[in-house]
Amino acid sequence: MTSPAADRPASAPAAPSGAPPEPSRGRHGPLVHISRFDGAARELSWQLPVNGELYRLLPGPDRPDYSLVVLRRPLHFYPPVGFDLGRVDATQRVPDRKGRPMVRVQALVVCARFVGEQLHPQMADLPVHVAFVVDNSLARDERLDLAKVAYAGSGFISEGHGERLPTAVATTAVGSVIAPEPETQPGPKTQPEPGTQPEAETQPEPETQPEPGTQPEAEAPTQTGPQREPEARPGAASEREPAAGTDVAREAAVILRQGIEQRLGRPVTRLSASFSLGEDHRVTGLRGNADGQAPEPTTETFAKLNDVFARLGEDPTTADVRGVRVRLGQGSEDIELARS
Repeated sequence: MTSPAADRPASAPAAPSGAPPEPSRGRHGPLVHISRFDGAARELSWQLPVNGELYRLLPGPDRPDYSLVVLRRPLHFYPPVGFDLGRVDATQRVPDRKGRPMVRVQALVVCARFVGEQLHPQMADLPVHVAFVVDNSLARDERLDLAKVAYAGSGFISEGHGERLPTAVATTAVGSVIAPEPETQPGPKTQPEPGTQPEAETQPEPETQPEPGTQPEAEAPTQTGPQREPEARPGAASEREPAAGTDVAREAAVILRQGIEQRLGRPVTRLSASFSLGEDHRVTGLRGNADGQAPEPTTETFAKLNDVFARLGEDPTTADVRGVRVRLGQGSEDIELARS
């Protein structure tokens, strides 16, 4: 079994100083890292930074914007008092040097701590709630099952790979974790279930950032480039056909608005939303503004959106689209596509 600090042999050579920087995307999605924890178990700080990849968006029973993060190296924690180890597969249970039980996890679930905030490209130290995935079957689920996670605490997440700092964590034998001696009975304090978050005033829609690997969008509304494909407003004279993919984006915007209206129980007159899409064109991020509120639709809406965006991958001219921005108002619309 592998411990937090022994994922590679001790004899592995150090990376040369001139090594190329870590890529912005991994096998599963954009690279992210947790740089520090706030209100979490002490042993988690010994394993910082926690590097991973944003796998996909995972709607939950209380909010639609949980994100599943696949870790690049396992994370270990002491189960708190009352934690049922029967929830964890036997292969995920490892002892520390004194034989005390620890749990090894391969994935986390995160969500923004404050109302109106979302995970987004180029984020830096975004406050998030963090939960351990203690049942790996969650990766195959369409929705978050709270019985398959355990609350870890809160922390700060950033885009990109975090450099590992020297740490006292080491091993003396396979499967035996050495860590600084806890002062008291190890284990994180009881925390609220993931998804509970302090109330905050709705923030205005943050400036749209491009998907990792894309070029920044031009700020001037009249400037165009290969990364932006504005759709003409209805009624505007145009000699050319609408840009490929705008029909998909328009349909997704309508589906999103209907989902928000269903959740709110009232019409939405103005909507702006930015979708981040993964390699398979599934929604991995959503942010924006719906009549002054975060654009939170029903959980069923995301399955419909994924079905619609899948059509982008079927067309060679839109297969490289990794972001969609839409604005719907009274008698007007604006659509932009961001390519990788």
